[in-house]
Amino acid sequence: MKNKIYITGHKNPDTDSIASAIALAELKNKTGHQAEPIRLGDINRETAFVLNYFGVEAPRLKTSITPQIRDLDMDGAYCVNPELSMAGAMEIMQKNNMSSLPVVDGEENLVGIVSLSNIAASYMEIWDDRIMGRSDTGLENIKDVLKGRWLHLPEVPRPLTGKMAIKAIKNQNLIEEGDVVIVGDDVDDQKASIEKNVSLLILTISTELDENLLALAKERNVAVISTGLSTFMVARILPQAVPVGHVMTKENLVVFHKDDLIDEVREKMAESRFRSYPVLDDKHRVVGSISRYHLITDLKKKIILVDHNERNQSIDDLDSAEILQIVDHHRVANVATASPIYFRNEPVGSTATIVSKMYFENGIVPSKRVAGLLCAAIISDTLLFRSPTSTATDRYILDKMSKIAALDVEDFAMKMFKAGTGLEGRKPEELLNTDVKNFTFDGRVVRISQIFTMDLESIASVEAELKAAMEAYIQKEDASSYVLMITDIFSELSEVIVVGDFKEALARQFGAALEGDKFTAKGLLSRKKQMVPKLGAAVSESR
Repeated sequence: MKNKIYITGHKNPDTDSIASAIALAELKNKTGHQAEPIRLGDINRETAFVLNYFGVEAPRLKTSITPQIRDLDMDGAYCVNPELSMAGAMEIMQKNNMSSLPVVDGEENLVGIVSLSNIAASYMEIWDDRIMGRSDTGLENIKDVLKGRWLHLPEVPRPLTGKMAIKAIKNQNLIEEGDVVIVGDDVDDQKASIEKNVSLLILTISTELDENLLALAKERNVAVISTGLSTFMVARILPQAVPVGHVMTKENLVVFHKDDLIDEVREKMAESRFRSYPVLDDKHRVVGSISRYHLITDLKKKIILVDHNERNQSIDDLDSAEILQIVDHHRVANVATASPIYFRNEPVGSTATIVSKMYFENGIVPSKRVAGLLCAAIISDTLLFRSPTSTATDRYILDKMSKIAALDVEDFAMKMFKAGTGLEGRKPEELLNTDVKNFTFDGRVVRISQIFTMDLESIASVEAELKAAMEAYIQKEDASSYVLMITDIFSELSEVIVVGDFKEALARQFGAALEGDKFTAKGLLSRKKQMVPKLGAAVSESR
């Protein structure tokens, strides 16, 4: 399996989650590892603005970490066309120690598989002497198999409609138009065969045609090959010119695709007995082949988690991966590992701050673009230091990184917040999923969304739709409550809407008056440092 390390943030990724994954992947790659940042959900507007601003592509979306065929070091695909002779296929297989070859058409689409057993079976089968015509055997195949040379090849050769025959007796009635005829140096036999308008005349023991017979062959449109082989050898080898398209397996092919799960592949292999299997892409083109030995090694993908350490915030099939490291700035939660790992958790305002420190500790300077991403993540998570989660370390790192990125922090922050908080054309579901996480308190699941805005009053027009979407979620999912924080960055307060349980207790925790399903909390900016602890207390109070 490839030794790639996947680095991912949480579901419903925010700017810190995406930027930290990209930056840590660059750091790993610069220190001799093979790392790829991935994402578990759609990019929000703020993050899309940031990636576009610094000219960085969004990480690849990946919703499963279960091993797939694409994660294997596949063998190369040695594909052949249906016109290749059986002899040519045998030579390729023996030279490359293969037992089968994928057969593809002109568009590189798989049309069959030719194997040693296919060819062996053809030798056991009693073919009639008209196999050349029935199998559409090409004249070039015949010349190549016999290691011959053309004495004459018509521009439009006669089709091989007749039988294979050896001209060894004088009975001319045995030779018919369209036949493939094997002759020696007997001039009368040569002439008689040409006059019968055979399709192909094969001369053995390097025999030549005299000038008169060559002219006659050209006049009658008869192809002529000379080979150094004996009559016996020609007769024995000639059927090997039949194209593989005639003997290949076409039905019930056992093939796999790049996105197939390894567990499913293993089960399917157990039901068949082939030595190798073609692997196709989504366009049905062969991209490689795999065998059973590819599945012997440890197939768990290696993964690093950033900006989260809660099981329900990570990729759904996390248990099928090997967690190598966690880099986070949230509370320690419930991700379990099979062995000790590197766990870096610091009480700072952004995971990007920690990743930046890792660069400096390793004596490595990030690229200008990645430095810009790290700045954007720190600004986003700390609300440009308005959030109570902000620390002196965040300020120090932002100052240092902004110099590397050549970034005007104040100007960029205003542009980023404006791009991320605009409500134009945004549906309630999109707003709720912009920045959302599930938390578990005493076995009770609570979903917390946060929307940032520079104009709190603009939310009023979609408030009813937001509440309806929140109610629909807790009815459908196993959640006790849904909390929405609508945070005015510059007024430094949040309007909180609560659907489900704990609304009264939560309002009391903030010393606020509950009006229907919502209350206003001055100074509430941070979900992690302010909302989560008080929500936990509210859940405990409601027991």
